Amino acid sequence: MIKTHIGHLALRARDVESSAGFLNDILGLRRTYVADGQVMLSCNEKHHEVQLLAGPTPGVDHLGLEVEDERDLDTIRDRLIAAGAQILTENAQEPGIDSAIRAVGPFDLVFELYAAMEREPLSIEHYMPPLGRRLGHVSFAAGDCGEMQRFLTEVLDFRVTDTLGERVAWLRGDHEHHGVALVNAGTTATLHHYAFQLENWGAIQRYCDGLAFLGKRLAWGPGRHGPGRNLYTYLPDPDNTIVEGYADLLEVWDENTYQPIDWSDRGDSALNLWGPMPPSEWREYGVPVLAPRPDEHAIARH
Repeated sequence: MIKTHIGHLALRARDVESSAGFLNDILGLRRTYVADGQVMLSCNEKHHEVQLLAGPTPGVDHLGLEVEDERDLDTIRDRLIAAGAQILTENAQEPGIDSAIRAVGPFDLVFELYAAMEREPLSIEHYMPPLGRRLGHVSFAAGDCGEMQRFLTEVLDFRVTDTLGERVAWLRGDHEHHGVALVNAGTTATLHHYAFQLENWGAIQRYCDGLAFLGKRLAWGPGRHGPGRNLYTYLPDPDNTIVEGYADLLEVWDENTYQPIDWSDRGDSALNLWGPMPPSEWREYGVPVLAPRPDEHAIARH
């Protein structure tokens, strides 16, 4: 079984500097690479976890998934071809990555599969960051997420961890409860939120106090989800995509005995075991998945 971690998220942003400053201010992400119209940021030893690219239309440029074994890239390549996915390139296209494949999946989402991103030497700074610890998961919404769920499970070996009936599925590529959440809602494929792990409840308190100092208010939370059992907070970024700060997410270590839970018997209350449901404008947040443009990717033909 291929083990896959959420690696990085590449976003097109109206104002790269504003978006980079926002992530630095609220979560402590630091700039690791700056070029004309591009900023990369990280909150740990990884070269980057967020890549911000200048563009007139905010949206998702690509999603990076890191595989533990570089030999798995050959297996993934063969599966992508067998599934009829368009291979864009088999060469790394950005700093910090040596071996990579880019392919177009469902939603026209570009996946970048890679191994061994550059990392700085481990230090106290990286073991004990004051705010964000790592990019943990992403959540997409679309009218029908069935094809994406099949792609993730059949091509990339993700597993379904929990569901909320036919509305939501949470999928994991490693031991974390979910790296990708899929919500059947709306018509256009949208990244609704991207999430950073905080250490614990105390860290969430310090994080929220910091937001108050900056004059920012949460869109929802703090609360505790049923699926994943995690503590959560949600805050919109400058392009109106939600940034989640979370802690205490369920980990699945025994693949042989774990059984997915369908939370539909709890209804919407499963989304917050403590109290209020999301605000009425909840589905209005997010940015679209941007289809790849030929001039932005090297094309590998087979």
